[in-house]
Amino acid sequence: MPQYNTFSEAITALRDRGYIHTFTIQKNQLFCPELSTTVPPEQLTLIERHQVPSPDTISGTREVYGLRAGDHTLGLMTSTYGEYDPEGFEAVFRRFKVAKGKGS
Repeated sequence: MPQYNTFSEAITALRDRGYIHTFTIQKNQLFCPELSTTVPPEQLTLIERHQVPSPDTISGTREVYGLRAGDHTLGLMTSTYGEYDPEGFEAVFRRFKVAKGKGS
């Protein structure tokens, strides 16, 4: 798995590889603005997880996640929401399926 040095580098690389949609957390679901739809987290599989340095955050890092929906739509999500609502973020995140060999 590639290593990225910045948040924007990780996002750009995933988008270049087909993760063109964005998932954001809204009301314990994931919303994709490009598709104007809500997706239950259980319908998404975590394919990639990248941690990058981010000195402007509390933890000093951010994560970028590559996700695949049941219809094979690829999208990404970031850990930014977790900075504001760690419990809410974790409650949604743990509902993802995890691709074999990807650990969470």
